[in-house]
Amino acid sequence: MTTDPPPSPASPPEELWTVSVVAAYLGFTGDSATGSARKQLSRWGIAAHSREPGRSGQSLYLAAQVRAAHEARPGRGRHGATRTEGGRFTTSTDT
Repeated sequence: MTTDPPPSPASPPEELWTVSVVAAYLGFTGDSATGSARKQLSRWGIAAHSREPGRSGQSLYLAAQVRAAHEARPGRGRHGATRTEGGRFTTSTDT
């Protein structure tokens, strides 16, 4: 006789952010903040998970995906230039 395995504990619900929250998290401000956030999410290949109910509902995105993509983006600086042990950027004439 076979029995079914016990039900697994319920996983916590996934955290979903509206595009307005994503824009604030990414630091976009002004009238075009949500449009800039949508464009950035598209560049990263992050699609909307679902939508808020109602006619004016915003798209909802997985917060974990947004955080991971934002943390993986390159920082400002010399676009790949290496640093010496003292923290200075090396140049082509340095050896």
